[in-house]
Amino acid sequence: MTQPVITVGPTSPLRDVIGLMETNHIHHVAIVDESQRLLGLISHRDVLRSQEGSLSGTPSNEQTHMNRWIEARWVMTKEVRTVYPDTPALEAALTLRSHGYGCVPVVEHGRLVGMLSASDFVEYSIRMLSDPGE
Repeated sequence: MTQPVITVGPTSPLRDVIGLMETNHIHHVAIVDESQRLLGLISHRDVLRSQEGSLSGTPSNEQTHMNRWIEARWVMTKEVRTVYPDTPALEAALTLRSHGYGCVPVVEHGRLVGMLSASDFVEYSIRMLSDPGE
């Protein structure tokens, strides 16, 4: 599980979300309220969908300018499946696979406490499969 989670508020500009993804080399940014309650999630796919205008000929500097005014809440996926800190790893992995997700937020008492990604499962697998005698 990744902690702390990179988050923004619902009115954050999309340009800030894109910047966080690029700077932190991540594919998901959680949208939370002041109490760290999960409101939604923006994935790199959500960003791509929001940029369709630039793919159809809108100049990139114009798209960048528009990203200043697009708010995270307008782009985020609102219905997000979550898991709890005590959710068994197999159950969380099956949630990722069965829904085609790249990550699943971890919540406790309604608040975001971590993010579980496919990369976390790769790391876990490497640890479990490594020969401790090497």
